[in-house]
Amino acid sequence: MITFDQLDTELQALENPNTIKIFRNHGCPDSLDLYGLKIGDLKKIIRREKLTKNHELAVELIESNNSDLIYLGLLAVNPNKVTTEQIEKWNVAFRETWSQLTFGLASIVSKRDDALLFAKKWIESEYDLTKSMGWQIYSEHINNLPEAEALLQRAKETLQSESNRTRYSMNGFIITCGIYKDDLHEKAIETAKSVGKVHVNLGKTACKVPDAISYIEKARNRTN
Repeated sequence: MITFDQLDTELQALENPNTIKIFRNHGCPDSLDLYGLKIGDLKKIIRREKLTKNHELAVELIESNNSDLIYLGLLAVNPNKVTTEQIEKWNVAFRETWSQLTFGLASIVSKRDDALLFAKKWIESEYDLTKSMGWQIYSEHINNLPEAEALLQRAKETLQSESNRTRYSMNGFIITCGIYKDDLHEKAIETAKSVGKVHVNLGKTACKVPDAISYIEKARNRTN
C-alpha cells in the first residue's frame, strides 16, 4: 500500500509551473506548498491506489501543508469516518486559505447525515470561507431543505452586505433554488432581481460570477 512519502514524491515529480501560477492567481496562498496538479490527475491516483479505502492515509494527506496533497485527501477520505472534531479542525486550518480546499471540505460534510448542522453553524461564522461553505452545503441539500424559503429571503436581504466568497455561494444558492425548487422558482427570480449584480473578487482570473436570472432560465429551459 502506498505511503504518504511515496505520494508526495510522485506528486512533486509531476509539478506543473503553469498550473501553479493559475492556482496562485485563484487564491492559493504562499503559506501552502503547491505542485500544481489538475483534479483529473489526482482522481487517477485515487483510482489507481484505491485511496478511498485508505482512510488513515487520506487524513494524513489532509493534515499536510501542501494544497495538492490536502485536496487529494479531501477527494479520497470517507465522510462517515471523519469525526466532528476533525471537520472543525480542518475548517480552522482552511478558512483563511483558498476556496478549492473549503469547497472540498464542504463536499465531504454534505455527504454526512449531520451536514445541515454544520451549515446552520457555519453561515453565522465571522470567516468568509466558512460562511461560504455553509451556503454551499445548503445548496447541495436543496431538495430536502424545509428552510429553503427562509434562506432565500435571507439572501435577498443580506447578500450585498456579506463578505466576498459568501456572496458567491449565496448567489449560487439563489440559482439552485430557481432551478431545482419549482415552488421557489419565481421567488428566486424575484430575489435575483432585488439583489442585482453580484460582485466577487475572484483573484487574477477571467472567472465571472454567474448571472442568476439568465443561469436559472437557461438551466430550466434545458430540462423542459
